[in-house]
Amino acid sequence: MSDAATALATDPDAATLDALCRDLAEAADAVGEAARYASGLALGPRLTAGALVPRGGSRRRAWRTLLRTLTDPAGLGWAPRGRGLARAGWLAGVLGGRESLAVSTAVCGLKGRIRGATAGRPELLADPDCAALLRAVAEDRQADAARAFRTLLRERGAPRAFALLTPAFADVLAWHALTDENPFNDHAGWQVATGRAVTAEPLLGLGAAVRAFCARSPGPAASASASANPRRSP
Repeated sequence: MSDAATALATDPDAATLDALCRDLAEAADAVGEAARYASGLALGPRLTAGALVPRGGSRRRAWRTLLRTLTDPAGLGWAPRGRGLARAGWLAGVLGGRESLAVSTAVCGLKGRIRGATAGRPELLADPDCAALLRAVAEDRQADAARAFRTLLRERGAPRAFALLTPAFADVLAWHALTDENPFNDHAGWQVATGRAVTAEPLLGLGAAVRAFCARSPGPAASASASANPRRSP
């Protein structure tokens, strides 16, 4: 048995893991909404303008406190959410590889769901490519997971690959969307991770995640960067 199979061989308690993953999804959603509210206050026109006027000392202090709340790695992480300046701040965080507490929590929940959905399925552990993919997800090695997925498609064929991964397929794609460097599929991954209804727009995002998984392997520098960074804010 491969090292990947050995690492995944112990089945978790399904009921306990399911409850934990639900709690993580709810926590991620709550943290995300808190970040959205703080972003609206800190980066909305009213408080921002008031903080910049002369004699706006109390507003300036409140503004700076909110900005620290939205950018502190020990707190919400890099957490701007919303439109306008918040959207620009979010994109800057994506490009800079900054981490968000909400997304980190959602990613933990997705990993637990993937673990639960694939537990007790010896055919996954017997397939070296499936085992390599699941181990890469468990260890947050995003580039290696993408590479294993492409190998699985190439060597087993799309029907077999999708059949093998069916219980966890959407969660694997959502994990990929939230940990890769592409900002345009984050919304889809967030919807799946938090259990919200997936509308037409997020489905297009999941399609982008599929295409990203199937795309050519990144170069060595990009692979190293992608492997090292679970991140951001959707």
